[in-house]
Amino acid sequence: MRKRVEGPVAMMLFSLYVQQNQWIVVALLWGAVLVILTCLTYRGMWGPRESEREEESKVKVRGPITFFSWVTTFMPWALILIILGSALYTVTHLYMAATTLPNW
Repeated sequence: MRKRVEGPVAMMLFSLYVQQNQWIVVALLWGAVLVILTCLTYRGMWGPRESEREEESKVKVRGPITFFSWVTTFMPWALILIILGSALYTVTHLYMAATTLPNW
């Protein structure tokens, strides 16, 4: 049966455990900070604006060019570039995975 550690020795062991794995604690804290910042940015980015409401009623989607101009009325360029970059990476990664044989 295992002995139970109490008192200052237990605090020292806990402190040692946290110090040995401090990168996990830092990663969890940074993850929480990034989630909060993402939520706040998402909320601020997608808030309705009067100028966008007026422009949205003017654009009629009839093809790929008008669809792209309609998307740019409400979606920031940063998100458009991230979506396009992710799609390009996915296609190239799948192509490379399909054409390159595994070396095991």
